[in-house]
Amino acid sequence: MFRAILKTAISSLGLLFFISFFLFLLIYFLPGNVTDAMFLRSEAVSVAIKEQILENLGLKDGFFVQYFRWLAHFVAGDFGTSFVSGASVSLLIKERILNSLILFFASFFLIVFLSFFLGLLSAIYKNKFADIFINFSSFLLASLPHFYIALVLIAIFSVYLNVLPSSGANELGYSGVGAKFIILPTLAIILPHLGANVKFVRDRLNQSLNTDFIQTAHARGLGRGKIYLFAIKHASTDIVYYFATLVAGVFAGSYVIESIFSFPGIGKLSLDAVIAKDYPVALSTILLTAVFVVFANLLAKIFAILADKRNL
Repeated sequence: MFRAILKTAISSLGLLFFISFFLFLLIYFLPGNVTDAMFLRSEAVSVAIKEQILENLGLKDGFFVQYFRWLAHFVAGDFGTSFVSGASVSLLIKERILNSLILFFASFFLIVFLSFFLGLLSAIYKNKFADIFINFSSFLLASLPHFYIALVLIAIFSVYLNVLPSSGANELGYSGVGAKFIILPTLAIILPHLGANVKFVRDRLNQSLNTDFIQTAHARGLGRGKIYLFAIKHASTDIVYYFATLVAGVFAGSYVIESIFSFPGIGKLSLDAVIAKDYPVALSTILLTAVFVVFANLLAKIFAILADKRNL
């Protein structure tokens, strides 16, 4: 068991190293550079001045020199300074990370709860109206991309009904995240995820209900409620592992949603930094997200190893 966990941890570290290299490679070869964003391609600034700025920022060094210098600073916790604003990247992240975590955890736990509840309901009423309706609705939502659902929600609740805000995180002059500001972004993340998740829970519970020991318990007259409790317990390991692997998808969805709703989180900060060629901000925020996702998947794999009776 220890060897399996150690092997999983080492492979996760290797994956993070590969992600950091590939991420740096992509940003390094993006067309244009930070001076284009600084001066909006203005011809009033000479090429010599732009070259001097690149030299001062260390962007004239070779690819591997820049990569390993940045990686060493990142591992040491030094995320550098924004090329565009001059602010500390750590400070920029600190100002926004709580907003992103609130949005992520609100979305993630609601996805888990609704998927399990609807999947259980669908399994209980298999092939009946509730099952058919839940499956059809879930399939319909799963076929729609995040941005489309977000735009529909804005059109209905912000433009037509005018009951929920379409951007920001709180009223002007207030800090933190206001409850009504997080409703639409959360819904836009949740709805596309329900389709596949509800189907997985439903199918896994139906498989569990068809196992020999559940059928035997049913034949002996065990109550329906207890039978479903046994089925849930039998399927719980697979369901927990499955939901743990959803972290990457939920985080990826939040990146898009934060930009659409102008929600001041890490996702919007990352995308704005990429557009502005603000490499320290873009690299740090995206790699920190990757660390969070890989760590969550590592915990899921360790849980699966510990739950596997063959490792006991």
